[in-house]
Amino acid sequence: MRVPGIFRAGGLVFALVLFMALVWRSPALADDLLVDGVLVVVNGKIITKFEHDERMRPIYEQTRGRQLSTEEITQVSALRQQILDQLIDDILIQQDAERYKLKVTDAEVEDQVKDFLSKRNLTEDEFKRQLALQRMTRADFARNMRRDMIRHRLIGGVVTSKVVVTDTEVEQRYKERKAEFSKDSMVQLSLILVPSGMSALELKSQIEGGQLTFAEAANKYSQGPGVGHGGDIGFIAWKDLAPEWNTALAGLKPGQISTPVRVQDFAGLLQVVSLKEGEELPLDAVREQIYQSLHEAKFEKVFQEYMLKLREKAVIEYRNL
Repeated sequence: MRVPGIFRAGGLVFALVLFMALVWRSPALADDLLVDGVLVVVNGKIITKFEHDERMRPIYEQTRGRQLSTEEITQVSALRQQILDQLIDDILIQQDAERYKLKVTDAEVEDQVKDFLSKRNLTEDEFKRQLALQRMTRADFARNMRRDMIRHRLIGGVVTSKVVVTDTEVEQRYKERKAEFSKDSMVQLSLILVPSGMSALELKSQIEGGQLTFAEAANKYSQGPGVGHGGDIGFIAWKDLAPEWNTALAGLKPGQISTPVRVQDFAGLLQVVSLKEGEELPLDAVREQIYQSLHEAKFEKVFQEYMLKLREKAVIEYRNL
């Protein structure tokens, strides 16, 4: 299993955007969440204000002592709903996993976390420092890892037959994007995580129309890494990019901007800053890599369809919102 993320070669900087997208709010809005109570009942399982508040807690620290603007308060409100939606999805996944008698042990989660560190040459201390930059703890990361493992097992068991990648698809992808599958081939990117309530397509149009540069837009609007540096997130190996990013960046030249991509709960815009070509590799050397990339993209689509069906069948009762 590959955990989605953004990696900078050499700089060892990665953005765990899941928590960035979910952990940002003002203490001025926190008081109404501190009293424990029921927010939602999902198929008989409750979500409390306390649980919701705990997911939001890192946001308090980031905005403590600040007076938020009207626009920021609107964004916070949207993020609160996004967190609630994730809590609901967590319950639905867990309930269906129980129906299929699927479990992930603490030892399995720890093995996956260690594998994650090993593949990226991270020491435990370096890992914790990077997590701290994202206002995230190791326990938070492990919880997200467990959810992803259960999700993969659940979807893998329920809809495996729907996720099929053919040799023809692999060969076609290789022909279309040989440069991306070269040894040490990398792309330097800038990123804008577009705030809730703002149109990513409209912002892209403004940048391409010359009303402002990508760097100016990133410094002014982005909710992600690289703010203050024009959104620059450095060089990333093509093989480390999520499938959706690979697709959005295909064929772009330096200076060009991708179509909007989803980065957890944000719409994102990517700009190619520069390209670093590597040694061209034969198809057999990268066949498995291409297969996994195509498989993950199809897997994610199936997962979203699956979650939609779970929600349609669920009894979800909202209270005290």
